[in-house]
Amino acid sequence: MKIKVKFFASMRQLFQTREREVDLPEGACFRHLLDLLCDSAERREGLFDKETKLNPNLVFLRNGQPIQSFGGLEARLEEGDVVAIFPLLGGG
Repeated sequence: MKIKVKFFASMRQLFQTREREVDLPEGACFRHLLDLLCDSAERREGLFDKETKLNPNLVFLRNGQPIQSFGGLEARLEEGDVVAIFPLLGGG
């Protein structure tokens, strides 16, 4: 199945692209997607906090909704899903 991943702000520099389409097997979960994306130690350190938990300073969305709403790392992905990854934004 094909999943589109969009990178924003500092994530664009880390992954050296604005977006990427990836192929995953049917039934793959969010953890599988991140394992595929983290093809270097630098990228793994950017997305994970101590290798096992998602970096709390990042926002992960699936089709516009927080990935935690679907089960976090174990959230099942579906054909055509769009995943967005970006740092927390602040302002005032």
